[in-house]
Amino acid sequence: MSDPIVITLLRHGEVNANGWAFRGSTDVPLSTRGWSQMRAVTNHLEPIDRIATSPLQRCRLFAEELSHQHQLPLLTLTDMAEMDFGDWENRSFDDICGEEKQLLQQFWDSPVGIRPPGGESFDEFSQRVIDCWHTWIQNDSGKNRLLVAHGGVIRVLLAHTLEMPMHALWRLHLPYASCSRISLLDGHQPRLLFMNREPVCAE
Repeated sequence: MSDPIVITLLRHGEVNANGWAFRGSTDVPLSTRGWSQMRAVTNHLEPIDRIATSPLQRCRLFAEELSHQHQLPLLTLTDMAEMDFGDWENRSFDDICGEEKQLLQQFWDSPVGIRPPGGESFDEFSQRVIDCWHTWIQNDSGKNRLLVAHGGVIRVLLAHTLEMPMHALWRLHLPYASCSRISLLDGHQPRLLFMNREPVCAE
């Protein structure tokens, strides 16, 4: 029997921004704490042989550091970028009002079929992430891989792997810099090995 492909999904750490807001396609940097969180959790990971990352700097810059530190191949996956929230970008719940407020509530009840004004539909977003996932799995030879990505991206991948309905996506809690791990073996169902392993020594 061949060895499984083991993929660790790492959400980026805290970002350098004031308060919570939709920051999907907005290319915000990590905060100092965010860097510490990601370094802390990866210090306790088992060895990896490949790293892939979202193109956005809150994921990519840390992935570049880790790749250089361990002399590992790094692949930037454009389609693993977070969802583009259009007119909701950089706005909080409280900033969104009127008809958009109703649409936002529908999005939280179930994102399926919802498109933020001027943005990407959730269905388009989830499909590009899943398509990218399958292409990466098939075309990369690494057996122990790390993907540095976003909360929305990782939720889609976990829901897809577990065959969860996408309308239940928000039931998955993913803190900053948390790790989840999936095992893929030909002829067997995918397995979620763990979820939400968090930094143990972040400042």
